[in-house]
Amino acid sequence: MEEVINSVFLLEGECNSYYIDDKIKILIDAGFDFKKHVDFLVLTHIHPDHILFAKVIQERTNCKILVGDGDQIIDSLIQFFPEWHGKKIRQFKADKVLKDGDVINSGACSFKVLAVPGHSKGSIALFEYNNKILFSGDTLFADGIIGRTDFPHSEPKKMESSLEKLKKTNYKILLPGHGKIVL
Repeated sequence: MEEVINSVFLLEGECNSYYIDDKIKILIDAGFDFKKHVDFLVLTHIHPDHILFAKVIQERTNCKILVGDGDQIIDSLIQFFPEWHGKKIRQFKADKVLKDGDVINSGACSFKVLAVPGHSKGSIALFEYNNKILFSGDTLFADGIIGRTDFPHSEPKKMESSLEKLKKTNYKILLPGHGKIVL
């Protein structure tokens, strides 16, 4: 677990997951079998590498699972991907569906939910105002690389407007779903 900035930690696993160690503990994406307490597990999208340990973490911590609008039908995805790299993906239910503009507070930090369809129908990014941190999921990566839009649940025609929305945040730190972070 590597601290990126002010109580934001990077966890490398099937994807980059991020832990916000604040008054309210938030884990962004579940590609890592995380052992610490979590209040909210926020999934940027429901592809197997980002949800692999969601049910395990929920059972261990009794956390609430939050997903983007359009990604709440998890069983259809699990039918296509019952396992990931030899690990069974366990069924879970979203406790809350996040919509564009929703805000999640952890105590010292506020995260604005940005609906960014493209990579998946319900892809979301989180923008933390105070430190201008963008958690981009698989929509945007370092060096301007964009997420794939050739999956069955992708929406390629919406990717361009989603990227414009991310650009308008004027983020200073980019924390993507895979690969290197940009400080």
